[in-house]
Amino acid sequence: MAKHISKPASKRPSPALARVLLLQVEEAGGDADAILARAGVARRAGSRHLFPWSGPLSQTAFSAIYHDCIAFLEVQASRSAHRPPMTRAEFEMLCHCVITCRTLADAIDRAAAFCDMLNGRGGQLSVRTLGAQAEFRMRSLRATQCAGAYLADLTGLSTYHRLFGWLIGEDIQPLVAHVCYPPLIDAAVAARLLSCPVVHSAPDNLLRFPARYLQRPVVRTPFELAELLRSFPFELTTMQSKTAPLSERVGAIFGAAIAQRQPLPATADLVAMFSISATTLKRRLGEEGTSLQKLKDRCRYEVARNLLDEGRLSLGEIAVRVGMSDVTTFRRAFRNWAGRSPSAYRRAVAGPMAG
Repeated sequence: MAKHISKPASKRPSPALARVLLLQVEEAGGDADAILARAGVARRAGSRHLFPWSGPLSQTAFSAIYHDCIAFLEVQASRSAHRPPMTRAEFEMLCHCVITCRTLADAIDRAAAFCDMLNGRGGQLSVRTLGAQAEFRMRSLRATQCAGAYLADLTGLSTYHRLFGWLIGEDIQPLVAHVCYPPLIDAAVAARLLSCPVVHSAPDNLLRFPARYLQRPVVRTPFELAELLRSFPFELTTMQSKTAPLSERVGAIFGAAIAQRQPLPATADLVAMFSISATTLKRRLGEEGTSLQKLKDRCRYEVARNLLDEGRLSLGEIAVRVGMSDVTTFRRAFRNWAGRSPSAYRRAVAGPMAG
């Protein structure tokens, strides 16, 4: 099935955010010139503290600057707490752990359990529901409060916010963020990381958003995750969680259920997941040129075809895998999908290989 979840909506890089990051690196004793050089950007002569560059800042250069600055600031902020920061490999492993979860709530719980194993290096994560709102808490366990730590924690909240939206294929609309810092950087710059009101000097770092998102199903695949991690989370110039068509999200749910050998969700399950009525579900799928039955058939056909290609399972075993009651029912359904029987399909696939 063709997917459109990952199509980005471009935005401009933020020179203002890059300048703030570089200045904080310099103030903390880092080598801002080296970071600029690695990003392919040179300072203009006589502009030691303003970091002007000729022409627009490219997306690639911005991402490189953002990555190197946050890596340095994270190390500095973690040093005061006498613990190293979470590594890139550990963050990627966290992402691989949550990609197989059923719902966003499950994914957040698993991320929290993963960070607990890091003995504080990944902070303490939790989520709770407050009526119609969900509260994602990220306690970073910093020993000192400075602008560098503030930027690192804002990046952390922003990263989880965008990761959660990407997992469910929807842009999660944040309601408010709380940070345990005074307003140490310009509000317009902070808004590049979190586009919602920010409450400062709070007891913890947290993000509130509508609780309905917690029951949204995870619709991404490990293959898509590998593509995301090429630039995430330092590619702020694209939307990582652009809303997917409803048909793609429902199809992903059906595909995951078949892969996990679970019954396909009923209409009542789907309307609860997406907080819409059965009538709206049917209407929106119709507007996208499909229906629940067509999506079920397409997912079953794709799984059946892959299993037939592999050639290891009998037709009876494949029938069970795709949720058919018996071989006769499977044969009839496959002929409707492919225009030929599963045995004929398998012979056609095996023919060139056998020759």
